[in-house]
Amino acid sequence: MRNTTDNHAPAVTVGIPVYNGERYVSQAIESILAQRFADLDVIISDNASTDGTSDICQRYAQQDRRIRYVRNERNMGAAFNYNRLVDLARGRYFKWMAHDDVCAPDLIGACVDVLEQEPRVVLCYAPTTFIDEDGRPLRTIRDGFHFRDRRPSERFRRFLPLARGWMNPVFGLYRTDVLRKTRRIGKYPSSDMILVADMALRGEIHELPESLFFRREHRNMSVRAHPSPLERQRWFDADFRQRLVLPHWRWVGEYLRIIWEAPISQVEKGRCAWALIRWLKWTRRELLGELIMAINATLPARSS
Repeated sequence: MRNTTDNHAPAVTVGIPVYNGERYVSQAIESILAQRFADLDVIISDNASTDGTSDICQRYAQQDRRIRYVRNERNMGAAFNYNRLVDLARGRYFKWMAHDDVCAPDLIGACVDVLEQEPRVVLCYAPTTFIDEDGRPLRTIRDGFHFRDRRPSERFRRFLPLARGWMNPVFGLYRTDVLRKTRRIGKYPSSDMILVADMALRGEIHELPESLFFRREHRNMSVRAHPSPLERQRWFDADFRQRLVLPHWRWVGEYLRIIWEAPISQVEKGRCAWALIRWLKWTRRELLGELIMAINATLPARSS
């Protein structure tokens, strides 16, 4: 493990959480090192990989003083690994970089320009081009999380209909001090959705005009390797031992929590709560289904 030795605090910290990522992690690291914006450091947090990930990452740390490599003694779950990187960050801006994704050379610089010029923006990200296992482009999407409204309740209201899609903004560039005021990635499925909503309550979100972010689709990506809610729960939280997961009820509770904790007026909190109540009609079937499942789980098994 090699740490930076000077006292200069970089403008940007890029955090790479990884577990058994030997196939793609080199490409992710190389795309960060190729950024035209060079005032950055890179932290790799290895969640106790059992393949060749450790050797690859340590080799990069030995070759480039901007890279720090840390390793968990055991797999702590994705939430811990992601959040550890925020704790270790030195830059005033922070970006998560999935080990299997790639960034265009101008991505970080373009995001920094926006954050430097627009103090109300707390998160800046680029439209996403999905790529396959070999890096071939599949499709490009504009996620639509361009929330430059002054009122937090309006940003929150606009966020809710987008909440079922890809949360690509989670891999954008954050103001580190604002990100640290949130609960970051929670130990439950789709906690990145709650984080993006929380950031929207705390400031504006800016979507760049050009696609500079490449997200890889492959059979081992987390949403495919862990298809059920219980599997995803255990991916986020390695110590989870229960057998019942109610993700939609959890999301409602988390939305209410971030509204309550947001640094906004009581009037704005009321408007956000009203937007959430109106939005619940879109998830009423899922909420009812989980409620029935929970009730059935508590009933004694029928004798044959």
